[in-house]
Amino acid sequence: MLTPSQEWSAKITAWQQSGMPLAGWCRENSENYHRFLYWRKRLAVPDPGRFLELTLPAAPISLECNGVIVHISKGFDSGLLADILSVLKRD
Repeated sequence: MLTPSQEWSAKITAWQQSGMPLAGWCRENSENYHRFLYWRKRLAVPDPGRFLELTLPAAPISLECNGVIVHISKGFDSGLLADILSVLKRD
């Protein structure tokens, strides 16, 4: 049995693959339009505490935290970055 999140995730995928306008898809599939909007918004927000893997582009990137800007390029020392972020987090 699917959880409500799994069920709505499947419905959202079906709608996206259909290429139909949302209102038309809801009518055709006997779904409540406003309930669909609710679940689409709810499922679009990542879980807090969920980590996303970042891959660095060829060009350097900059992170800003508490007004401090850290420039990062390929080959950076991840331990040093963790230490820097830990210090910034304390402020």
